[in-house]
Amino acid sequence: MKAEGGFAVAISIDKQTANQVLRAALELARSDERLPVEWTSHARAIFDLDEKTWTPAFGTILLAKAVDEKVDALSLKSKASPANPYAYSARGLCHGVLVPAAVEFGFSIRNTGREPLNNSPFGSASRIEDIGRRALNRNNFLYFRDVSERANRLTSNDALQALAAFLQVGLSAATAAKSIVAKTNGLTAEGAQVAVKDFLRLDAQDRPKRLQAFAAACLDLLSADVGSRRLNDPSRDLPGDVHVRIDGEVILAMEVRGKAVTVADLSTFATACDRSRVHRAVMFVDAAYQLNLDEHVQAQNQLIRTTQVTAFTAAPQLLAAALVWANAPLESAIASFSSRFLERLQEIELTLSTLQEWSRAVAVARSR
Repeated sequence: MKAEGGFAVAISIDKQTANQVLRAALELARSDERLPVEWTSHARAIFDLDEKTWTPAFGTILLAKAVDEKVDALSLKSKASPANPYAYSARGLCHGVLVPAAVEFGFSIRNTGREPLNNSPFGSASRIEDIGRRALNRNNFLYFRDVSERANRLTSNDALQALAAFLQVGLSAATAAKSIVAKTNGLTAEGAQVAVKDFLRLDAQDRPKRLQAFAAACLDLLSADVGSRRLNDPSRDLPGDVHVRIDGEVILAMEVRGKAVTVADLSTFATACDRSRVHRAVMFVDAAYQLNLDEHVQAQNQLIRTTQVTAFTAAPQLLAAALVWANAPLESAIASFSSRFLERLQEIELTLSTLQEWSRAVAVARSR
């Protein structure tokens, strides 16, 4: 490696070569060849960690080592120092090769965004060790660090086998998710509301995400173009969490809350929608001790006459309204909502157990 300005030039992984290596690993994953038990076990453990970003990060490490065994798998950025001439850009390899391949070949990496490593703490870290101070789950970090160190000692051939094991687990996870269905034969509107109430209970895991997926699924009954932004999206340019569009123009914005909102919250949201020229503002909140907003909605509509403000203060209430106004027979609307809710949960990367929980909630409601 040539030095430039006293710094060693980092390793640059050719994306075309990386794609070829990934395809070779995929062939192994789909074959009858026995793959290393150790790396199958590690892959399954990584898929089960609380923070989803560990999964594409792990796949990227194995891919990098399979392409060039000299790579320092613990590095994340290609800006090298004199002491580390083997650094590489994990982000570039992940976003440029692993993510598109996951979409093309249908294996799971637990993330559906285009840039899963462009988040905190991966976005600012230079090495795996830098993440430790900011990791949400210390035990998850320690396990990932230890497995990464083991991967860093692999030869290219061994890394290819480990990558194949990772892809095999990813293929199985994707297949398992697709096999889950919400059978709605005999499910009434009241039964659907019961299932929703059960699934969105106050102590449910990942409840904010469940609520947002639910809201989007309800609006899917009314429009063919419904967009749901990622939670805590730093690029937020419009008020609301879920939007309905016609010909690219946002005609309705819905704010989704799992905690009680105040009259001021309602007013702020309505004003923001009006200023953004989104003239239908829907506040959806499902929370304990939520005050009735009907009177305050009327006041907002009198105050801001150019924007129609509506509020729903319980998930069953929102679903009932969506089923009434759906452009389909009731039975078809119930089936469509149930399946779209499942798809929305998959889109925001909720776990397999959560998807199964919705399927069970529908099955229990059908049997009542």
